[in-house]
Amino acid sequence: MVKCPICKSRSWLIWKEKKHKVFRCKNCKVAFLYPIPESSEKIYNRKYFENWYLRYYDKRKRYFEKLFNNKLKNYLPEQGKILDVGCGVGIFLDIMKEKNYDVYGQDISPFAVEYCRKNGFNIFDKSLSELNLPENFFDIITMFDVIAHLKNPVKYIKICKRILKPEGILIIKTPYHSVCLFLLANIFSFTGKSKGLLHIPAQIFHFSYKTFEYMSKNFNFSKIFMFNIREFFPDIISISLLKKFVLNEKSIIFIGKNKK
Repeated sequence: MVKCPICKSRSWLIWKEKKHKVFRCKNCKVAFLYPIPESSEKIYNRKYFENWYLRYYDKRKRYFEKLFNNKLKNYLPEQGKILDVGCGVGIFLDIMKEKNYDVYGQDISPFAVEYCRKNGFNIFDKSLSELNLPENFFDIITMFDVIAHLKNPVKYIKICKRILKPEGILIIKTPYHSVCLFLLANIFSFTGKSKGLLHIPAQIFHFSYKTFEYMSKNFNFSKIFMFNIREFFPDIISISLLKKFVLNEKSIIFIGKNKK
């Protein structure tokens, strides 16, 4: 039996390809890679950010500006301290600074940290669990496309709760991989390439609405809103076009309020 890393309940095997296996929890419905791989920090180098972020900086910025204007701003205070966990090259920090928020970033990539600091952002260069950040300090914490790659997402959620002010807002964005996508990946697992559909091994966790319901209840957050949003695609390679138009790949956005 493999225990769920989120709620410690039983899980069952739902996908396998060579040495990679994914299990789904029977209780909170999270799907997770097992065994959890060693750190993949080395992939987040200069080339990674130049190819996937700096090259599309303006397009990504418009994507997040639209998300903020259409959805997020309705649930956020008009000003305050915001921490963007896994801030990358600072695209969301750039947006929030323009809106007069007091912005802070966190990332473990030396290139991303150096790039953000050159652009004048206040950046923490260690993992959240290694930082001794003050309690009740931030009004908003964002985690965009980060939580699925963490070895211990529960630990991060608990740290966010501690450093958020009472009534502070936590926003999480993470890829949503439907049951149908796992079924499709199983069909093509004989090719040895189906893991690309699931972002494996880089993506360790595959969250569902039920998982966030469980986490908000058990970590004492008030669920404000959850919704799907289409992923950002650079439209330069066939797999992106496949995911955009055929698989209709989306993310889940979770917005919660800290109850203390």
